[in-house]
Amino acid sequence: MSLDHRLVNESLFTQAFKYAPIGMTLVDLNGRVLKSNPAICTILGYSEAELNTMTFQEITHPEDLELDNHHLFELLAFQRDSYQLEKRYFHKDGHLIWALLAVSLVVDEDNTPQFFISQIINLTDQKHVENRLKENERLLHGKDLTFRSIVNQSFDFITIHSPEGIYLEVSASCQAVLGYTPEEMIGQSGLAFIHPDDYATALQDYQKVVQTGKFSNLTYRIRKKDGEYLHLEAAGITVKDADTGELNEIIIVTRDITERMQMMAKLEAAQALSLLISDNALDIITFATPDSMTRYISPAVRRLLGYEPEEMIGKMMTDLWHPNDLEDFLQRGLFNDGDVDMFECRVRHQQGHYVWFETTVKMICDEQGKLSQVVGVGRDITLRKKAENELRATKEKLESFINHNVDPVMMINTEYDVVKINFAFEATFGWSSQEIVGINVFDFPFIPDKSRAGCLEALEQLQPYCLETVRKKKNGDDLPVMISLFSIQDETGKPIGWALTLRDLTTSKQAEELLINSEKLSIAGQLAAGIAHEIRNPITAIKGFMQLLRSGRTEKPMYFDIISSEIERIEMILSELLILAKPQLIHTERKDIQILLRQVTTLLESQANMNNVQIVTEFEPCATYVLGDENQLKQVCINFIKNAIEAMPHGGKIQIQLNRTNVDTILLRFIDQGCGVPEHILAKLGQPFLTTKETGTGLGFMVSKKIIENHNGTIKVSSVENEGTTIEVCLPAAK
Repeated sequence: MSLDHRLVNESLFTQAFKYAPIGMTLVDLNGRVLKSNPAICTILGYSEAELNTMTFQEITHPEDLELDNHHLFELLAFQRDSYQLEKRYFHKDGHLIWALLAVSLVVDEDNTPQFFISQIINLTDQKHVENRLKENERLLHGKDLTFRSIVNQSFDFITIHSPEGIYLEVSASCQAVLGYTPEEMIGQSGLAFIHPDDYATALQDYQKVVQTGKFSNLTYRIRKKDGEYLHLEAAGITVKDADTGELNEIIIVTRDITERMQMMAKLEAAQALSLLISDNALDIITFATPDSMTRYISPAVRRLLGYEPEEMIGKMMTDLWHPNDLEDFLQRGLFNDGDVDMFECRVRHQQGHYVWFETTVKMICDEQGKLSQVVGVGRDITLRKKAENELRATKEKLESFINHNVDPVMMINTEYDVVKINFAFEATFGWSSQEIVGINVFDFPFIPDKSRAGCLEALEQLQPYCLETVRKKKNGDDLPVMISLFSIQDETGKPIGWALTLRDLTTSKQAEELLINSEKLSIAGQLAAGIAHEIRNPITAIKGFMQLLRSGRTEKPMYFDIISSEIERIEMILSELLILAKPQLIHTERKDIQILLRQVTTLLESQANMNNVQIVTEFEPCATYVLGDENQLKQVCINFIKNAIEAMPHGGKIQIQLNRTNVDTILLRFIDQGCGVPEHILAKLGQPFLTTKETGTGLGFMVSKKIIENHNGTIKVSSVENEGTTIEVCLPAAK
C-alpha cells in the first residue's frame, strides 16, 4: 500500500474513531488504555486523560473479568479473530454500566500483536427495560397464580358467562358454596338455578346488562345442589371485543349473603321490637346529638313531663334542666370513666314545676370511633327523692335523739368495733369518741372480764335482750346498768351491727336497797310480839331454875345445862332479829338453802304457834346449795311464811318443800291452807302498794319478787279462794 493511501486510511480511522457514536478504545496487550474516544468518556464519566492512566481491568466488574481475560488470551493465541460479550463497567461515580463489548487484535506486517481495538455500546437503558419487562412478566405470572388461587379458594365464587348467560368458566369455590362441581355448571344457563320468585327480575337485570354493558349489584336466590336456596349478591364486569366493541363475555363475582340477610331480618325485628319497647316504655328514651340536641324522644315524655314528642325534636334537653343542676353537670362533665354514665337532675314539667330524673346515658361512636350520638334513659325518681329526703330527715332526728339521749348509747359493727357513742356515754363512762371509736369493744376495760364470754354470746345470737349487769368506767369504778341491746340492719335486712342503751341504775339500786331495808324493818316490827313471847318462855324457865339453885335442894350441874341452853336459844332469836333489822351489805356466797330455811322456821315458829299454825318441812336428801345473799334470801322466806300464817287466822298447816327439778335448778315451794288470793288480784301481784291486808304496805311481794329475779330465779303463784295458795320459787343451783 502506498504511503499516501496509508495516510488517507489513518486520517479516516482517526475521524471515525473520534466521532464514532459508540465508545472506542485502543488497549495495549497488558490492558492499559492507549487512546479513548469521546463516546467512551461519556459512557464511563472519565476524561480521556484519566482513562489513559488506567487499565480496563480496573473498571471491569469482577464477575465479568474472568471471561473477558479468557477471550483476550484466545485472541493472542490466534484462536479467534475477535469476540463479543455483554459486560459491566464501573462508572466514575460508582454505578454500573451495562455494555456490549466487541474486541479485535491489531497485528503488524509480521503478524505480531500490537494492541486491541475495543468497541463499546452502552446497553444500560436497554438492560433496565429488559429487567423491568422480566419483572413485569414475573409479577404478571405471580398475579395470575395468585388470582387463580384467590378465585379457587375465595368464599365468593367467580363465573364467566357468554352473552346468552351460559356458564363458560366456574371457580372451584363454587362447589363449596353451592355444592356443584364446575363441570356440572359449565354449559348450563345461569337463570336455570334462580329461584322461581326471582326469575323475572333476574332475567330483566341480565338483559339490561347485555344491552347497556353496565353491571350494578344484584341480589337474588339461587338453588344449591341439595335443593336449598341461598341469598346471593352479584357484581360483575362486561368484556368487549377490542376491535368490534361487541360483548364477548360477562365476569360475575357472587357472594353468599344468606347469613347477612338473616341478620338483617333479625335486626329489623329487633328494631321493630326496640321501637315497640321505646313507644311503650315507662321511662323516657332519647337519642341526641353530642351537643344534646334531641333527635328522638319516646312517648313517655307526654306522661312524665307533659310535652308532645314532636315538640321536643330539635330542642336541647338541657334547656329544661334546673339551673343549679345544669351548673353542677357542666362542672362535673360526662363520660369521665367510660362510655356509660349516670346523673340526676331536675327537669321542668310543661306545667312549670320540676321533676327529678335519674338518667343513664351511653355514647354511640361511628366506625372511626368518633362520638355520633348519645342514648339516654331517664326515670322519674321524684318519689324516691322525697323518700330520701324524709329518710335523711329521719336519720338526722335519730342522730339528734342518740346524741342528746340522757342514757348512754353505744353502736358497734359486726367486727365489734365501736362506731359511735353519744354525749351521755362520754359523760357517764369517761371515754371520749376520739378515744374509743374504731376500737374493738373488748380491747378496752369497758366490759368486766367475768362478763365478756356472756356478752360475746349475746352479740352472736343477734336477738334483742335486756340485762342488768355491771360495766366499768374509765376510772375503774363499777357502774350498775340496765343494758338494752338490739341489732342494726341495712336496707336488705342484713345485720350490720348492734346498738346498746345503758341506763345508770345507781339511783335505782339505792332506792331498791332502801325499799328492801324498809320492808325488813317492817317485818321485824311485825315479828316483835311473837319474838317477845318466844323470849319470855326461856326467861321464865331461867328464873325458876335460879330460885331452885338458891334453895340448894337440887343438883346444880343439870340446872346449869338447862339455863345455858335457854340463853343460847334467846341469843339465836335475837341474832336473827338483828340480822333482819340491821342494813347489810350484799354478799353473794354459796349457801345451803336447807340450813337457811331451818333458821327462818325457828324464828317464825313462835308466831306460828300463837296462830295455831303448824310448819311442816319436806326436804329431799340432795345438795341444795345456791349462790346468793343470805340476808335477802331469808327476807324472802320470812315474807312468804309470814303471809301464809296471816292467811290462816283460824289455824292450819304450812308445807315447805325443797327439791331439785334437774341438775341446774332448785325448787322451793310454800303451800298454805289459807283464804287464797282472788283471781283479779292474782294477775296484779308484784305491783307496788297492792295488798289485801288492812295494815299491809303492798311492798312485801314486790320486794321478794325483785330479790328472786336479782338471783336469776323465777317465781310462780297459784291460788284457789278458800283452799289455799302455792308459791313456787326456782333458783339456779350452785356449781
